[in-house]
Amino acid sequence: PFVLEGGSSFLMESGLSPHGRKCKCVVHLLRHGETAWNSKKKLQGQTDIPLNENGLTQAQAIARLLVQHSIACKYAAVFSSDLARASNTAKVIVDIANTKHKVHADARLRERAMGSHVEGKTWASLTHEQKHALRTGTPEGGESSQQMLERMVQAVAEIAHKHAAVTDNDDISPPHILVVSHGGAMGTLLEYANMNSSSSSSSSKTVPHIRNCGVYSLTVAFDGDSVDTVEWTYDGIVVELDNTSTKGGERVGG
Repeated sequence: PFVLEGGSSFLMESGLSPHGRKCKCVVHLLRHGETAWNSKKKLQGQTDIPLNENGLTQAQAIARLLVQHSIACKYAAVFSSDLARASNTAKVIVDIANTKHKVHADARLRERAMGSHVEGKTWASLTHEQKHALRTGTPEGGESSQQMLERMVQAVAEIAHKHAAVTDNDDISPPHILVVSHGGAMGTLLEYANMNSSSSSSSSKTVPHIRNCGVYSLTVAFDGDSVDTVEWTYDGIVVELDNTSTKGGERVGG
């Protein structure tokens, strides 16, 4: 289910130009903080639900952790879905980390559109037909998982390409960027990266449940000899908030 139709020609169509040698960018994907619908296990999709009080606390906590572990200072740029729960999470992080970055909103980083008949409902309350459409097809008024994946791949590859740098020397760390998005969209992208990675270390990793304000690392590499060649590597967990605490508890990835 995670194979792009038509290969990766989207890079050619987007007009991206090669740097001439292999270049890389590390993308830290961060899920937004909790919302009222998250707490009630309602499907949000692209309904624009704001952070609740706990979600704001989570955003503040992850921002402090990114500063504490000297991660926030690495970010060359910050991007976000244009939905309020994501963009406001990004703004909290930028403010607390004092990175001076503008948050660049991109609608392609949104959660999967599930349609008005599904969004706002719990999974348990959906009909068999609605569940089937979400699993295998396109819900009424929404989009398929494939459509969501294609826009996420295009957006993240384009963003990464703009900030990628040649890293012939292993001692040189690639540029890092922060992308704030949504659980379903991030999980699908990370699964795609894992399945299409040329790295044995990446393919041995399991993509975890995407927690609110969890941060997960993805390395995107471009071959200068071929503008439409992209290598994806899922690097694992960067840092997550402990489920029992939003005031500093954490799980830090290796």
